[in-house]
Amino acid sequence: MKTMVLSLLLLSGIAVKAQQKDTYQYEIELGHNNDFLIIYTGTDRGYTYGINGSFRWRNKKETFITKLFKTELVSYSEVNLNIEAYTPDYLSDGSPDPNEERPYAGWSYANFTTALAFEKSFLHLGLDVGVLGSSSQADDIQNWFHREITGDVELQGWENQIPDQLGINLRANYGFDLKHTKLLDIYGTINSSIGNIDTYIKPAIHFRFGKFEPIQYSVGQDNQLLGKRKQVEYYLDTGFGAKFSLYDATVQGNIFDNHSLFEQDEINNILFNGYFGFCVLKNGTSIEFKYHLTTGELNSGDTHRYATLSFAQRF
Repeated sequence: MKTMVLSLLLLSGIAVKAQQKDTYQYEIELGHNNDFLIIYTGTDRGYTYGINGSFRWRNKKETFITKLFKTELVSYSEVNLNIEAYTPDYLSDGSPDPNEERPYAGWSYANFTTALAFEKSFLHLGLDVGVLGSSSQADDIQNWFHREITGDVELQGWENQIPDQLGINLRANYGFDLKHTKLLDIYGTINSSIGNIDTYIKPAIHFRFGKFEPIQYSVGQDNQLLGKRKQVEYYLDTGFGAKFSLYDATVQGNIFDNHSLFEQDEINNILFNGYFGFCVLKNGTSIEFKYHLTTGELNSGDTHRYATLSFAQRF
């Protein structure tokens, strides 16, 4: 009997080591969003830039979130830091366009997320905690970038940005497989947030062409850490959706202030957006580039273009 128990323990230890060798345990990702990445876009407007850095690790033990879902296959946890800037359109001298009412806003925050993979779907659950306002330092970073990197004019008007406030959002992103073939994949997502900075729901449909893994293990939705070590992907990625916005503090200001900058019926509650790009993953390294087009928060005719570029390394 003792021999049998020792044999089982030895075999389980070998299986755990083999599983660890077949997967990566950690990942670091750096990303940047900016219309500067699109050479023919000459102005900032709306969501003008974002900088983010993430650290992810596969969960070896159950967490509070994973205990709620007994059918998940694998999961990871993530912490990331983000800075985002939102600006009105501006004139050649850097002053705001008098026909543009959108306020300046900076949003710096930490995000904590748990990602879970299921048989044909995935779920991300997260929490944002940060500050909206001048303490975000989004204004200093943008003007430094214009002054030192691009040679553009420094923007005037940041001193009138939305005042400081503590921001908290609860986020969820659910993705599910619709059609999966060897070269074509169609899947859907429902992205949502509730909080005093962002409250919305955003359904979308996505298409992938090329070589890819199931979406719950793929780079396209930041799930590559849940995939295998020798995973290789290279595919074109495109999609479109609509964002149904209930509150956007970067436009409307403090939700608890009786004097909001814009009432709910003065902003576009439905924003349309689409993107296309490519994703590559090999030897633990992944690269994503995506071009985004979205309608304006105040005037739906004010479409805005920007691109996202990210690099991630698993280890």
